[in-house]
Amino acid sequence: MIKQCLQSAILIGSLFLSCASLAYAQSAEMNTYWRLVETGSTRLQQGDHRGARDAFEEALRYIDTDATAHLGLGIASFHLKDDRAAERELGRAIELKPRDKAAHQVLGDLAYRKDDLGSAVSHWEKALEIDPSDAALTARLERLRREHRTEKDFNREVTSHFSIKYEGREKIEAGRIVLRILEDVYGEVGRALSYYPDQEIAVILYTNQQFQEVTDAPGWSGGLYDGKIRLPIGGIEQETPGLRKLLVHEYTHAVVRAITRRVPTWLNEGLAQHFEGREIGPHAKDALRQLAQSGKLSSLRDLEGSFMGLSGAQATTAYLISLSAVRHMIDQYGIYRVKIMLDELGAGADPGRAISNALLISHEDFERGWKRSLE
Repeated sequence: MIKQCLQSAILIGSLFLSCASLAYAQSAEMNTYWRLVETGSTRLQQGDHRGARDAFEEALRYIDTDATAHLGLGIASFHLKDDRAAERELGRAIELKPRDKAAHQVLGDLAYRKDDLGSAVSHWEKALEIDPSDAALTARLERLRREHRTEKDFNREVTSHFSIKYEGREKIEAGRIVLRILEDVYGEVGRALSYYPDQEIAVILYTNQQFQEVTDAPGWSGGLYDGKIRLPIGGIEQETPGLRKLLVHEYTHAVVRAITRRVPTWLNEGLAQHFEGREIGPHAKDALRQLAQSGKLSSLRDLEGSFMGLSGAQATTAYLISLSAVRHMIDQYGIYRVKIMLDELGAGADPGRAISNALLISHEDFERGWKRSLE
């Protein structure tokens, strides 16, 4: 969705640039403004949010009465998690251009991130009034409405690093158990990756039925992280090893997302399984060996996209391959190199360049070494 917002912002910037070139061709100040807007838009597209912020801020020192730079600065601030600046700049963009779809859409994202579901619904509805043809946003809005209906009467508790929502006063102890485990996990995963998210992470406990209604997750999914940790475990009464593994898994996704929004799924899921302590048993090792020896083992490039559309059997194989590849990476190069790879992805590198910069070998050489280790 954010990618769509960035594309909208870039398109808007390009449109204004074309018009400005005609109407203000003699204005050095205006030309400088549009040059900086174009620079900011390019940096947004590249994932360089700090560079984009700097370019848009400089642009506004030349012209502050045009919506485009305010929109770009708002989007950059959103990505940098400077929520106050994002809200201010996006609001200013709407003042200057009331029918700005991208501004309403990102304000909806901002409200959603702050768990203000009512405001998120309002902003996305306004965005769709401007562009009713946006099927992706229509689907997201419908899911948000289901989520809002389900959670509107949930209780909420907060700790230093997490907020948790659940239905019914009788589930207070379940919420406290989950928060206690997550606070432990915050330190464990943080020490391993040398990274501690500084923004509150939302956790929501559902019944199995509520989880399916809100998330549309496949039946094999035991939990979900989509910006919030969502778990179908509303009735727990005590900590169990299985619960701890599930929470470590989903929290790892939250940490990875905080470091970078651009991560191949095999790396994301492999890390989550690694930190939860999942082992590759003898039967799984044999299956991987047979696939490797027959040349039928999937390429990691084929596992960069979402696993959510996979069948149960396909998902089992994809998760196994992901864990195997990440374990090989950690064993051969160290977890600190994996963190460097995440940082490279966060700086805008594609997976091939991120592996090359972090491991000092090519993506192809890493994959060949991993597959040879299985034979």
